[in-house]
Amino acid sequence: MNGSPPGRARPAWKGTTMRIRTGWPLLICCAVLAACTASGPKGPAATVTAPAVGRPPAPASVAAAMGSEAFTAYAALGAADNDGLAPGDTYDALHTACMTDAGYGQYAEQAPYPVRTNSGLGFAQAFGPWGYVGTALAAQEGFLAGSEGPGPAGGGPGGGGPGTGPAQPGSPFGTLPAGAQAAAGKCFNILENFNNAQFAHSMAIIETLNNYISTDVIQDGEFKKATRAWSACMAKEGFSSPDPSSFWQQALTALGQLPPPGQNTSGPPGPPTEAQNKQQIAMAVADANCTLSSDLAGVYFAVQANYEQQFVSANKQALDAGVREYKAAFAKELKALPTLLQTTSATPNLIGPLRPGHHGTAKPSPSPS
Repeated sequence: MNGSPPGRARPAWKGTTMRIRTGWPLLICCAVLAACTASGPKGPAATVTAPAVGRPPAPASVAAAMGSEAFTAYAALGAADNDGLAPGDTYDALHTACMTDAGYGQYAEQAPYPVRTNSGLGFAQAFGPWGYVGTALAAQEGFLAGSEGPGPAGGGPGGGGPGTGPAQPGSPFGTLPAGAQAAAGKCFNILENFNNAQFAHSMAIIETLNNYISTDVIQDGEFKKATRAWSACMAKEGFSSPDPSSFWQQALTALGQLPPPGQNTSGPPGPPTEAQNKQQIAMAVADANCTLSSDLAGVYFAVQANYEQQFVSANKQALDAGVREYKAAFAKELKALPTLLQTTSATPNLIGPLRPGHHGTAKPSPSPS
């Protein structure tokens, strides 16, 4: 896609994109589902007009910017208990209820469970494709801002620090008593099945629009222009990077907080050395200064807000129908937990790319796409 020309219409919606947890460190990445049959839903209204935003003021924070955008609550559905759409109807609450019904609620915090979230547009952190927001924060913490462990932490609705997990992948409940292990395995599978069902049904419209909006922002002409200005500024500071997403990933990879592309690690990363930390803070400060001088964050969030409003306005009925479907499914799942606990296997289904994360600590994806 080359930009977002006015009046452009997309092909009919044929599938969804999902984000899943993938082991150490907890990364949320993308996998495209197979296309539906020709008889599937025609999909959301996808005609948008590229906005003209000029040089809008930079946001006070990423959380403040996202908090005022039209799609944030939808993107956080199921993951944030204060999204305003289904308060409290979260995967976190369902998992706790499941462990409680099994008689082991006291171990809910120690039992990892599968989760997918529309984190690209639902969770806030200081840095991302918009650059680094907050020069003081950059000088103090750099790319470890808000982190309780490896990687960045979410500061927006439902955000949380990245978890380290209580056990190695493959035996995620090994530290729990035998009875709690069995309950955790059942609840893991129950959550996984519920999660998969919602992303295939009630949340499919949200996932589709999440990716439409993200793509439009990244491909927007004004955003690309601001990114080029950011890159030129960074070159003057002694750093070579085509875009902020590549830059922060390079920084965290150098710190050992993210694995090299295409690799997974088998355990939590150690803390950075003093020299590494000093270097990454210098990188973050340069990023923050160039973000301001190029107005990259101001342009990014103004463009994103415009696209979000267009998509939400055009698809309001379908989005609200998806929320109602999710709430109904959540209420039904709560009632079904006693029966599901009797019929569900206690062996966690770890086959494929899904791996255990840590309870309540979804790590947001800094790049919306």
